Amino acid sequence: MAGAFAVAAQLLGAGRRLLDDTVGYAKARSQYGKAIGEYQAIKHLLADVATRLELAAPLLNGAAVSLSGASSRGVDLDPVRDVSAARIAAADAAYLAARTALQVHGAIGYTAEHDLGLWITKVRALQSAWGTQAEHRAIVLDAVRKAAR
Repeated sequence: MAGAFAVAAQLLGAGRRLLDDTVGYAKARSQYGKAIGEYQAIKHLLADVATRLELAAPLLNGAAVSLSGASSRGVDLDPVRDVSAARIAAADAAYLAARTALQVHGAIGYTAEHDLGLWITKVRALQSAWGTQAEHRAIVLDAVRKAAR
C-alpha cells in the first residue's frame, strides 16, 4: 500500500515537472515571430494538463490521511481504495503531461541532450509499478460496489 502511494506521489511530481518544463519551453520557443505559448492550441493543451494534475492532488492528500488512520466523523476511510484512486488519477495526469510535453516540444524531446526523454521514461516506468491502472481501477470499483450495498 505504501509503495503504491509513493508511486502516486512520484507520478504527480513528475507530471508537475513536465508541465513546468513545457510551459517554460512554450514561452521561450518562437514560431512565426511569436512564442508558441501564445497560441490558443498550446494554451489549451497545457491547461488540460494543469487541470488533471490539480484534480489528482486532493486524491493524493486524501490517501495520505487515510493511510495515517486519522479518522474524522462522517468520513469513510478505506486506505486501499483511497490509495488506488490517487494512483489512478496521478498516473493518468502524469501520462497526459508526458504526451503533451512531447507534442509541444516536438523533435527536440527525442534528443539525448534534452531532459524530456528522461522524464517521459520515468513516467512510463512508474505507470506499471505497484500495480497496473487496470488493477487499481478494479480495486476502486470493488470498493464502490461494496459501499453501494
